[in-house]
Amino acid sequence: MKSIGTSFYAAAVISIFIFPCIAEANVPPQRIPQLDSLALDISLMGYIPSGGELLVLAASNNWFGLLSCVKLLPGDTYELDSILTDTTGKWRYLGYAFWAPAGDIILVAAPAPKCLPRDMEPTVQVGSRAAFYFDGYELLTEPRTAVSTPHLEIIEINPDSTGRFAFSTPLKGVYWVEVMQQTPLGPSIELLFPVISGGTAEDVFMGTITIPASEADSPSGILHELNAIRQSKGIPTLEASEILDSLASIRAGNLAFSASLSHFGLNTGNLPDILPESVSIYGENIGRGKGYQEAWSMILISPFHLQTCMSETYTHAGISGAVDTEEYEWQLVLVQIFASGVDEE
Repeated sequence: MKSIGTSFYAAAVISIFIFPCIAEANVPPQRIPQLDSLALDISLMGYIPSGGELLVLAASNNWFGLLSCVKLLPGDTYELDSILTDTTGKWRYLGYAFWAPAGDIILVAAPAPKCLPRDMEPTVQVGSRAAFYFDGYELLTEPRTAVSTPHLEIIEINPDSTGRFAFSTPLKGVYWVEVMQQTPLGPSIELLFPVISGGTAEDVFMGTITIPASEADSPSGILHELNAIRQSKGIPTLEASEILDSLASIRAGNLAFSASLSHFGLNTGNLPDILPESVSIYGENIGRGKGYQEAWSMILISPFHLQTCMSETYTHAGISGAVDTEEYEWQLVLVQIFASGVDEE
């Protein structure tokens, strides 16, 4: 990872307690100190971090929930006013700061969290244990929690009798904690945040602690990196499949057109409906980002997505992307399809 040429700033944060909730309609977004502080850090750094770096920066400002967007806007723009006064529930929380020296605004928005960690520290000592509770966890449907280690190993963790989650941190680096639940539209990631072992967010930005980051700029480049990781772990590599590539292209196009990241839906179709009859074992990852690099990097830090990538069940893969010009504003929707028993004839 490239180091930045400026010092890392972490503004003091006076946190407001946020309890997981359902997004309320007819209520404008609430401005909170955690997102104000995150916006200020971004302004002071002079650029918007991408991928896992943004989540590391957010956690250093005591925000562990998902983010809807980070925008650089003119201070007098209609778009800024429309977000500040929005009552659809799309933006539940926000924060902003001036983007010096031009007087523009850096705005950070977040959805209503369905689950949030409590009583946790974002940094721990090497060889210790990270421990926390989740508010809202009991309201999720079939929730699962997993952790990926700095060596890209995935560990599923369960709460003890008091509801406390914990895992050991024997390695220096970033551990990624993820909560997933089942919904009518398929599995949904409700939480993804870092726990840094043996360092701080500054170490991540200075490059002394690294996080997974891709250099791939195409589907073939992603498959090459994926197979390199599988090979390093003694897992058989995946064969490229023209059939699965074609299906991934259809899925990515439908998702981008529908501004959706759901695995199932009336507007996006269902993967099982378009798979060849010979395929009975399959998996699908959906990610998004400013391009192939960021979208794939986000999958690499997601324990459950990474678990799919590392499965020994699959023999073939198809990868494609499409640009969403509406909901996610020119971001790339990346689709990976994994399967066994694919007949290319």
